[in-house]
Amino acid sequence: MMRFFSMIISIIFLSATVAANEYYLLPEHKSDLMYTLKQKISRADTITIISSQLESPSLAKSIEKAIQNGSYLHLVTSDLNSAAYYAKYKQTQIKVPASNRITETFSINILLIDQSDVCFSSVEFSEEILMKKIGMVTCTTNREDIDFTMQIKKSFFERFEDYNQ
Repeated sequence: MMRFFSMIISIIFLSATVAANEYYLLPEHKSDLMYTLKQKISRADTITIISSQLESPSLAKSIEKAIQNGSYLHLVTSDLNSAAYYAKYKQTQIKVPASNRITETFSINILLIDQSDVCFSSVEFSEEILMKKIGMVTCTTNREDIDFTMQIKKSFFERFEDYNQ
């Protein structure tokens, strides 16, 4: 009997691990992706976005609402328009590259919610691009992926400069 319960518990943990990964093929699953991202943002204490561009009205609305409710935004971007848009909020820390050379080749797109969820995207978090380009977004709660993202964030925060300088 004890063996049976051990097997059941193992199956539950394995299925929970599998269920922690979400995949979105773009542009077909854009609306599902946006719904998921807005849900994750709405419950976040800290939102970290590393993206060459962040120009999505629906995400912006969710991010702004989260900031108004006490969340913090850490944004690493090569797009000065995106940086300027979010710089108006006190609870933000925005980093931009020091040189234009980096701006031209910056193509990492990650969204980290607290230290519990991370989404990797092959395309920028821009409404127009999400609707038109073919790409993939993977969201996971995998601890190794989150730790890897924290290392990326740390590296960019050390190498990039504050937007508000």
